[in-house]
Amino acid sequence: MTRSTEPTNLSATSSAERMVVAPVGYVDMDTAPRLATALMNAIDSHPEVCCDLTGVGFFSAAGVRVLLLARQRAKRVGSRFSVRGAAGITKRVLRITGVERLLLGPEQDTGPGARLG
Repeated sequence: MTRSTEPTNLSATSSAERMVVAPVGYVDMDTAPRLATALMNAIDSHPEVCCDLTGVGFFSAAGVRVLLLARQRAKRVGSRFSVRGAAGITKRVLRITGVERLLLGPEQDTGPGARLG
């Protein structure tokens, strides 16, 4: 059995204070380490880091793990970490794994619990 995984490309935009890391393509067990490296380096060198998931077409539990590790690292070093642009399968994976509110914040949560207020 062969597995076809589109390689993930990363782009980053930064200012002195903020860096946005934007993976494009698949984030799975093969490509998540590359995203992890980019996020950890950004967190170590910027007071604010955002992971923009707008360009992600597939997102696995390996990606969830990377985002949680990045959040933990940011807390440890005193940086701010946020996630934006989650939609489709990416948002669904974040919801299913129970980390949507933790990573996206309540203002981006559109699940049933959000409507209950």
